Amino acid sequence: MNDTVQDVRTHRPIGYWLRHIDRALEADLGGLLAAEGLTRRGWQVLNSVSYEPVTIAALDKTLDAFVSPDEPTMRPQVERLVELGWARLTGDTAELTEEGVRAHRRVREAIAARRARMVECFTPEEFRSLNEMLRRFAEHLATL
Repeated sequence: MNDTVQDVRTHRPIGYWLRHIDRALEADLGGLLAAEGLTRRGWQVLNSVSYEPVTIAALDKTLDAFVSPDEPTMRPQVERLVELGWARLTGDTAELTEEGVRAHRRVREAIAARRARMVECFTPEEFRSLNEMLRRFAEHLATL
């Protein structure tokens, strides 16, 4: 590969890298979660409900970054957890069943192991700095 091609690949804009990373995360974690009958959104809902019973409205607010015109509420994700026997829905409040608690623990451990492998290219300090920079960047973009 010549130096010009390498330079172009190395110096791509931040939007390229953010989309590339998001797609890679989606593909990698997507495969792991699919084996459990989940999507990334489903996992996020399962994880959110694992802390305490929560209303659909509270889930929508907590996961507002993932609410979109195509998926305006997390209700279908909760309903999927109910189908799996991992949650029950009483009125508008979701809570995990005992099977859901076990499933959450199993998936959480698998994801933790995968995430550890994903970030092994960073020192702990580099990874904390990266997260802090991305948080600041997101906050800054929200003010534009």
